[in-house]
This record gives sequence, C-alpha cells and structure tokens, in this order.
Amino acid sequence: MNQQLISRIAQVVVWLGLGVAVIGTLIARQGPDPLILGISAVVAALSVVLAIRSYRMSVRYGPDGIQVRGFLLSRWIPRDEIIRITGFPAVRWQSASGKARWTPIFAFFGVGQLASVERYNQFCILRLKTWDEERHRKPGPDPSNPRRPRGRDQPGRRE
Repeated sequence: MNQQLISRIAQVVVWLGLGVAVIGTLIARQGPDPLILGISAVVAALSVVLAIRSYRMSVRYGPDGIQVRGFLLSRWIPRDEIIRITGFPAVRWQSASGKARWTPIFAFFGVGQLASVERYNQFCILRLKTWDEERHRKPGPDPSNPRRPRGRDQPGRRE
C-alpha cells in the first residue's frame, strides 16, 4: 500500500524545497566558498535522497510477513515475529533473539493533513490491523469433518 499521490508529491516538494532553501541561505550568508559549496552538495544530495525515499514509502504485507519502507530504512519482518499493528501506526515485533522491537510506518502518519489524505491513511491502517487480526484468528471447525455433538445435546447421555 502506497501513500496517496498528492501526499507523495507534497513530500517531494517539501524535501526539495527545504534543500534549496538551506543551500540558498548558506550561499547568501557565506558566499561561494569551497567549503560552503561542498556542504551545499551534501545538502542537495540528502534532500534528493529524502525526496525519493519519501515518494517510495509504502507497506507490503502477505502470508510471509510485512515490509515497511520508510524515510531511511526498509525492513522485512517475518510473520511469526509480529506481535501487533498499532494505531500510531507502527509494527510491534519481537526479533529472533527475543528482543522487543518497534518499526514506525511513516507512510500513513501525518499531522495537519487534508481530510481525504487522513481518511485514506486511516483506511490503510485499518487494512493492516485487519490483516494482523486475521493472522491471529484460530481456524474454525472444518465443515467437511462432521463431529458428534458433545455434552447435553448428546443422545443417550445420563445426567
């Protein structure tokens, strides 16, 4: 599940705009000094990387586990290690060594968003929670395997 396109584009604009603003401020205050130009190149590269990563933020889930792609890191969490999906949104999980872990899902987190973006994000979080609940549900009785009734409904039983 990806973010809405409008949200993805807005984040790209914010990161690139922030990079341009920082570079412009540095050069305006310090001049085109070689050190400032070097710092500006690092800021430009960082803003482009963050713009691309924020555009590609997503969550993919399936029977084997969940992949969370964030600002800087992507993480694959096996199904058996997931404890639950929180409303933050985040994935609470336990590593194979037994250490409790927490991975935020920044793709669907936001404050002061458009109403349509917020509804979409809440829908995506609900889908993730539903997937998580279905993983924990115990399978019901197999309808192809009829069983005898037990307890009071059993014929011939004395009470």
